Amino acid sequence: MKVLKKIFYVGSFISLVSCSTYDDTEKEVAKPFTNSTYPELMQPIRQSVVDADVSGALDSYKKNISDNPEIEILDDLEIARLEQLNDNFETSIKTYSKAIDTIPKTNDQIEDDAKEVILNKDTYDYYENKVKYSIPDYSITFLYTYQALNYLKSHDLKKALETLKGLDYAKNWLDEQDMISAGMRELGKDYFNRYEVSTQTLGLKYFDDLNKMVTFTKRVPDAYGNPLSYYLKAMLIEATSKDYESALDEINNARKYTLGNKSLERTALEYKRAVYHQLSPFPMGMGRIVILYEQSFINARQKTKTKLDLGDLGLINFSFPFYSPDYDFLSPVKVVISDEKDNKLLETQTEILMDTTLYSMKSLVEEYSRILTKNVLIELAKQSYDKNAKGLGGLLGNHLKFDLSKTEPKRADLRSWLLLPNSIQLFEQVADSGKYIIIVNNIRQKIRIEQGKTTLVWIVDIGKFKKVFYFII
Repeated sequence: MKVLKKIFYVGSFISLVSCSTYDDTEKEVAKPFTNSTYPELMQPIRQSVVDADVSGALDSYKKNISDNPEIEILDDLEIARLEQLNDNFETSIKTYSKAIDTIPKTNDQIEDDAKEVILNKDTYDYYENKVKYSIPDYSITFLYTYQALNYLKSHDLKKALETLKGLDYAKNWLDEQDMISAGMRELGKDYFNRYEVSTQTLGLKYFDDLNKMVTFTKRVPDAYGNPLSYYLKAMLIEATSKDYESALDEINNARKYTLGNKSLERTALEYKRAVYHQLSPFPMGMGRIVILYEQSFINARQKTKTKLDLGDLGLINFSFPFYSPDYDFLSPVKVVISDEKDNKLLETQTEILMDTTLYSMKSLVEEYSRILTKNVLIELAKQSYDKNAKGLGGLLGNHLKFDLSKTEPKRADLRSWLLLPNSIQLFEQVADSGKYIIIVNNIRQKIRIEQGKTTLVWIVDIGKFKKVFYFII
């Protein structure tokens, strides 16, 4: 409450008097996109990548989508990923760094960001969500992970590891959403009290799509942990400091999010032995082969409509973002390891490390308290004005624009980072030093395993686009 008092003390200086009606001339202004159509606009960009035309995807994104203030930060994520896939690593580093600079890293920064959202009149615009995109927790973990990949390509292992230390900031986003939700409830308490509306009275048990997401995402504890990030961090700790106990901690973090992954269990056992015996996790003359396999693209947000009970105002239609849980996890892919003369030594398969859509869905569930609070507050205000109730005053004032002849609900915000992978799969094996050939789902790569080191093969497989990042660390 101390934080909220600080926020509303600032808000008391804002003088806003009454609600204004919606001006049709504003509706006619051409816009390059709306936040509710972002997945549709991104579809040709993703298709260009599927067709192995990353340069074309980058040009098309900059021409048709980029440079809109509402998605400035999302621009950085999408463009930096395309630059990375196009081998422009220095540009990708600079662009990812811009996004990283926006992530709150202290309690004061969390409070400032929350206050900016709560007191920003664009937050309460009924017809278009003009709130600037904020990077959610699961995307923050990928942001740091892909930046670490850039530093690996620059042969800077220490910088890559230092970057991954920022993973803990991902939880700050969730704390910020809770703070924003609480601030909005305080801001609109007169409306909530007048109509006796609360979370318990909305009838959320009938909101089937939300309940399906809640049930589906129970398989992971939260969305701010990322098993890919933790695994990579463990490998880098081992490579740079031989601190096997800290590396084991990161592997155990990854295990919390991935049930029964044999590769993770095997790596954990290797580190436990190393900690116990104070020796290298590898037998003499052996090293490790690790395959990280990214496949396809993450699912896009969809919109769903539901009716919520707003007390005396009755059942009101709402449009919300959601992810359909009616999809199958991608199957493991075949891995073949041969000697340099192409004699097959091992045929096995990967195991799923994480399904990215699952984490994005979990993050959306975490965000729903804020989404519900904001949309219900806006609708209460609109319905009150529509029914000639007492005019709006105070902080909400004329933040809201209404066309009283329109009955459609406020549009769902469907923005998300759409160049993330659908899933990441893992294969790990200790092997003798030497030269080998690996084939992963028909992608062929010559590799070398060195004593006491990890050979990391990071594969991106999206339709016709195939890319291999190859490291010995």
